[in-house]
Amino acid sequence: MKNRNDEKWLQPLKIRPDLEPNPVFAKRLKESLKENKTKRRNFSALKMWLPLAMAIMLFSIITVSYVTSNQKQGQKPVEIEETSNVVNPDFDTLLAENPAYQQMYDSVLKVTTIEEASRLVVSFFEALHVEDKEFLKENVFFVANPEKEVDVLLDFYRGIDVKSLTINSFKESQAEPSVEIIFSYTQNNEEKLHHIHVNYWEEDQTEIYAPLDEYVPEIENDLELNEQERAAYDAFKVDHDPEALRNLGPISVAKIYLQASADGDQETSYALYTTREDRVMWSEEEDKKYWEQDPMFVEKDNKAYYGLGSGTFHQQSEYEGYISFRNKNGDMGFQMVKDENGVWKVSFMPIQ
Repeated sequence: MKNRNDEKWLQPLKIRPDLEPNPVFAKRLKESLKENKTKRRNFSALKMWLPLAMAIMLFSIITVSYVTSNQKQGQKPVEIEETSNVVNPDFDTLLAENPAYQQMYDSVLKVTTIEEASRLVVSFFEALHVEDKEFLKENVFFVANPEKEVDVLLDFYRGIDVKSLTINSFKESQAEPSVEIIFSYTQNNEEKLHHIHVNYWEEDQTEIYAPLDEYVPEIENDLELNEQERAAYDAFKVDHDPEALRNLGPISVAKIYLQASADGDQETSYALYTTREDRVMWSEEEDKKYWEQDPMFVEKDNKAYYGLGSGTFHQQSEYEGYISFRNKNGDMGFQMVKDENGVWKVSFMPIQ
């Protein structure tokens, strides 16, 4: 449909074709035609780019949606491990997850014949591990203020490795139904030895007393050779054949070495040192001179080694280890070496 204004402007030309157009009219007509042409050009360009822009936008939306969906599907939910400060009520699971607990349970049950006492000892150490204050306040004897003393108890055992627990010995009370348990353990990568007392009046009346002293056990002579060790010692003295020691553990071999030293048997004593070339520190001839020239070189009084017989052996490698024990001299370590033939022998200068 034609614009009425355009008809009005063109009317003079229709009447007078030879008439010269008005300059103002010519300018306005030129601008009008130019404006219409620009609008048509812009609209044409818009018609061409609009579908392309919409296609790009749609592709972007689909892509972002797909990537986000895949990320959500591939993302695993973050599991927040909640630490519990309560002893696991499933006692069988406690025993199954920690062999040290099972051995402790069996040992205490054998000595006390009270199942509740055995369960209490295991649960006591687990309570220290998970810091179950309520369990400790209920089952441990505290002198005056359980609320404060339980924190001191936890600090004393903080860092204990409950999988390293080993019972060393029991000492039953002659006055009341009670037993002292001496045990070793690792705490913050350090070997420790301590004790607790378990009181058991009846099946359902048990209690633990956990002293926090610097424990030094009453050491008696535990270096006396048992029947098997004595037989091995007598056989070894004959020709120093290591096969006589084949079935003995490192603690037994150490006891035989100390017995040979106490007996003044230099040859047998030296034969009990390791024969590994890289571990030999002096010859047998030099050893004889040491015995003859320096009486202090040979400790014939073995009191300094009391406690070794009930100590704990710690194997550090395929052929190295040490026996840890404690006596009036403090914490001790006695070095042992396994020879190439698989028999345990004493390290040169075992106490360092």
